[in-house]
Amino acid sequence: NHKIIDANKDYYDNINKKVIATREFTAESLEKLGFSVLPSKTNFIFAKSDEISGKMYYNKLRERGILVRHFDSPRICEWNRITIGSDIEMRKFIETTREILEEIK
Repeated sequence: NHKIIDANKDYYDNINKKVIATREFTAESLEKLGFSVLPSKTNFIFAKSDEISGKMYYNKLRERGILVRHFDSPRICEWNRITIGSDIEMRKFIETTREILEEIK
């Protein structure tokens, strides 16, 4: 029984490390693109840009099949909640964000 518990703990520790690394990559990549990113210890981040409104960014991502969470509350309407996915998903997300920013210039 202890072997199963140890194996599960190792598995979850490994997954946790991957999520942290991917979250840090995503936050740093967004910051390099001019976004503000709030500190996070979770599997999601909040980000906003001075170059594009939160609603427009949300809509442009959605048009391309990428879903993030947008809130219409005035206090946070410029922010989007971005759930951390796999490395491949988040690299695609960053590339798509780069394309959107180029498109609106």
